[in-house]
Amino acid sequence: MGTDSPKAIRWLEQFARVSEDRAVLDQLVELVDGRIFESLPPLAADPTLRTELHASTRAHWRGFLAIVARDTFEVQLAPEAVDLARTLARRGFDLTVLLTVYRVAQRAVWDYLTATLDTQVPDADVRSAVLMQFWTRVSHWLDSSIEALILAFTTEREQWQRGSLARRVETVHAILSGRALDTDMASISISYPLNQMHTAFVLWGDADAPDAEVQRHLDAAANTVGTAISDRSPLAVGSGTRTLWCWAATTGHPPQLPEDVFSALPSTVHIALGTCGSGVRGFRESHHEALAAQTVALRRIPSPAIMRYGDVELACLAAGLSGEEGMNKLVRRELGALTADDEGTRRLRETLRLYLSHAGNAHITGELLNIHPNTVRYRIRHAEELLGRPVEHRRMYLEVALHIVSAFA
Repeated sequence: MGTDSPKAIRWLEQFARVSEDRAVLDQLVELVDGRIFESLPPLAADPTLRTELHASTRAHWRGFLAIVARDTFEVQLAPEAVDLARTLARRGFDLTVLLTVYRVAQRAVWDYLTATLDTQVPDADVRSAVLMQFWTRVSHWLDSSIEALILAFTTEREQWQRGSLARRVETVHAILSGRALDTDMASISISYPLNQMHTAFVLWGDADAPDAEVQRHLDAAANTVGTAISDRSPLAVGSGTRTLWCWAATTGHPPQLPEDVFSALPSTVHIALGTCGSGVRGFRESHHEALAAQTVALRRIPSPAIMRYGDVELACLAAGLSGEEGMNKLVRRELGALTADDEGTRRLRETLRLYLSHAGNAHITGELLNIHPNTVRYRIRHAEELLGRPVEHRRMYLEVALHIVSAFA
């Protein structure tokens, strides 16, 4: 039975119709992208790359399903696939990363199809004919797509390797990766004062916003928010075709942004804000917070216009979105002098942790520690002196910080 088997063609046509259903298509995208994330963890850790990979995979599936049963066809490369290739180039990834994406995707698609045929097509001849038809079209589709995407990738890479823009992006990524740099030289390279306080924010545009408007709206939004925080223009670095990473520098903690700043933003633009941090570490930590807040925003349907890390910090910590830097920042902020590593301070921390865990009951805490309740109360007062506030203030955050130190001490 040849590749032009009527039964094979009918099965492929039915397969294409079923796969175009939204729920089935979502499952296919999740299957392929899950395999890609396993092979390339850095893509999974970045909200922009995750979003662009999902869009690219979905577009590929739709385009491929439209031609899978045809005798002749022309590969039409989706803009979403080109966007992903360009973003990988802008981020400094090697070409092998792009090729790995498609190599892993090809294996995932093939595994899915063979497993589907094993359960749905008992006739060995029909199954063989379907596999032959499917394989030739997958191979042609990917070969044509990869050839065009390599060109898009290399063109973008060449453009970004020219001039001061490339040096600025490289320096920013070096800072974010924790590489040791001369702060003064790095500040000159990116034309931004790294020795000040920093508030990072991420801007991204809706997927259905017209391409011609996205960058203009993002640039305008970056300037609006940045100048509301600081008296100077923000540092903005493109991290995707529809995403900007931004920082605003201040000499002290900035005031709370008024709501009219956000109401002035285009309706197609979303913003995720980190908290303020000092120096190079604050530059990096605030950015990671903004990315964590963006991840939360992207998981909501529809995504909110504004997402502040401070509003979802505990959720980000619980979900593992904040990483070790997020935990350490929470501990430093909430415990202050109670982070000291001497025996007396460790005793105060443990007493305070048990006291808060048992609803502020000094008697139960004393029994657990084999000390008098008045000793517990004395230690709590001493802890409050070191904290500079009552233990009931921001109690939930204080308890989380104490549990983190207790667990990782």
